[in-house]
Amino acid sequence: MNDERAGAATLLAGRYELGSLLGHGGMGTVRDATDRRLGRPVAVKILRADLAEQAAARRRFETEAHAAARLTHPNVVMVFDSGEDGGIPFLVMERLPGRTLADELAAGPLSLERVGEVARGILAALAAAHAAGIIHRDIKPGNVLLTDDGNVKVSDFGIAKTVDDVDQTQTAELVATPGYLAPERLAGEPASTRSDLYSVGVLLYEALSSRRPFEGDTPLAVMHAIERGQAEPLSRQRRALPPEVVAVVERAMSLDPGRRFASAIEMAAALEPPTELDATVPIETGWDSETVPVDLPPRDGATRTMHLPSPEAGPSRGMAWLRSHVIAVGVALAVVLVVGIFASQQGGGHPATSVPSTTAGTTPAKPATTRLPAPLDDAIRRLEQTVAP
Repeated sequence: MNDERAGAATLLAGRYELGSLLGHGGMGTVRDATDRRLGRPVAVKILRADLAEQAAARRRFETEAHAAARLTHPNVVMVFDSGEDGGIPFLVMERLPGRTLADELAAGPLSLERVGEVARGILAALAAAHAAGIIHRDIKPGNVLLTDDGNVKVSDFGIAKTVDDVDQTQTAELVATPGYLAPERLAGEPASTRSDLYSVGVLLYEALSSRRPFEGDTPLAVMHAIERGQAEPLSRQRRALPPEVVAVVERAMSLDPGRRFASAIEMAAALEPPTELDATVPIETGWDSETVPVDLPPRDGATRTMHLPSPEAGPSRGMAWLRSHVIAVGVALAVVLVVGIFASQQGGGHPATSVPSTTAGTTPAKPATTRLPAPLDDAIRRLEQTVAP
């Protein structure tokens, strides 16, 4: 089977009917196809004919295709089959309705929420691949598929790792997508999990700013910019980004691999936003702890801390619990104030207190001091006793 014939309907390996071109790159082409045996749509990736003539490339292709086929994860494009037709190796993958991240980025920068969704999907896929001993080596927007139901899937596992060891293919890959490669790879060092994460950092930079961090008139100029780390700070490209997000992208794109994240799991954890709590309550710890300390007004010269029970279902329930108790105390204090004022208006301003008459030879009794039956301090004391752990 010669890939040039695929413009017309071509039956691959007596089973896969090739259709239109879906994409192409330095390593080969991807075509829409139909699995006649199972009656389902698939995508077929066909290795370049010149690479197929190299025994080492063919052997590694088969080994890595089998490894990719064993990689099953919701965020990884599934590999159904692999084989050879007319001396040309091919790989059969699931055909997903939707578009690529490159298509979405063409419309401009993504929202912070959308970037988080894409990043979580990519990093989840890489975590599974790295755990299985598979390095992607070609993370870029064109290899990130966005399904119609909102899922994120990473494609091209296996092939990139296999053909990257071939000199001709490596050169073609560098020319095709130099902007996403880690600087150590440009220096000839082997790919690693940290070089994959570097590519994710570049991808996130582009998703947030709508431009690649390293640009040039030629691929060689781009590679020189990568080697020097000459990227405009992300905070200048898009202002008002959370500093935590900027820090994650910059760390992933560190020139020194040792300064990058050690794993996809670690990078995903760093991208998780902190829990946003009600700013009106001075909470010092998260809702995950058993109790939450809240400072109260000083009493007797000492600062007091009341520990409110932590809710079981997150900050929204916890804030509702705290709000209900504050409202209850407020209502109680209002009732106390009304009663106190009413009492103060009886008997000449003394609340329910009789003043003895002055008689000869006796010292006038000291007028009773007007006090509220339950001052604010006592109400807070009762609240402490009610919610004390």
